[in-house]
Amino acid sequence: MAASGPSITDIKLLFARSGNRCAFPKCTAPVALNETLTGEVCHIKGVRPGSARHDPMQPSEERHQYQNLVLMCPTHHTVIDDDETSYTVERLQQMKREHEQGISPVSDAESSIVAQAFVQNVSSTGQIGGLSAHTVNASTITVHNASPVSQATHSRQIQAIEHLWQVVLALRNEFRLLTFIDTVLLPTEIDAYFKDNDANSIMDAVVEYRDQRLVLRKLASAGADVADKERPFVNHRLWSVFFVIQGLYARTALLLTNSFKERRFVNWRDDGGCEQLLRAVLSAQSIDHLKGLQTHGLQTAIDILERQFLAEAGLNKPQT
Repeated sequence: MAASGPSITDIKLLFARSGNRCAFPKCTAPVALNETLTGEVCHIKGVRPGSARHDPMQPSEERHQYQNLVLMCPTHHTVIDDDETSYTVERLQQMKREHEQGISPVSDAESSIVAQAFVQNVSSTGQIGGLSAHTVNASTITVHNASPVSQATHSRQIQAIEHLWQVVLALRNEFRLLTFIDTVLLPTEIDAYFKDNDANSIMDAVVEYRDQRLVLRKLASAGADVADKERPFVNHRLWSVFFVIQGLYARTALLLTNSFKERRFVNWRDDGGCEQLLRAVLSAQSIDHLKGLQTHGLQTAIDILERQFLAEAGLNKPQT
């Protein structure tokens, strides 16, 4: 076994018994598409001090062995590492055991291909105690000696990413006034507009949000209502980020509509729905930071999510 990471034998066994599915209960996200590992190899007991569930008494030779590894999609890898109280070593071991017992194993040939690709391209994701496949720029990769079907699939994947990014840009344009008022006004100033009917020319610009049907029209205008057709052609993490972006726009817009109805500011910072969306792709610490921003918090969240989308697409690196 290589000291720097799991051996090809352990990765092969792990993938074979995973059934090519994330081990988190009820998650159906694949952990590999053809030869590309879209999921992540998670350590049940973290590798380094400070990592999730790290056990200083664990022998070093056991850290990267099959018994200490579980395959998950990026979203649920973040979930388990962000909540050590709920996701203990014992619970993760049981989760892995029940997952492997209840799913059909992957063929030996397929698991061998994925294991080889993983070992050749593995790199640290920046998350302590986790490993994932190397991120490749989808727009510049060349598929050598590939069949016409492989070339066509690759082209379709690039097309899907480009289409989804155009939808992201369209959403930014459609909801620009929504993020603008959150940038220039304090929550107390917005609340005063609804409670006291204070004159505010900036807030008057968003009176269109009185109409509950406006959100659906804006989503449709941006093309978000037909974006589902691209889902099979992008990895699970990229789709999750896209889903959160459109969901955050829609949710905050509906809260603004409710503000007109309830005659008080329904703040997205206090909304459980917005927090649940953000928790799918961001850490609790990042979310707390965003909620603590009295201005421009919503735009900052969108900027972070857009950078994550581009990073998942292989177009740039996420900023930390």
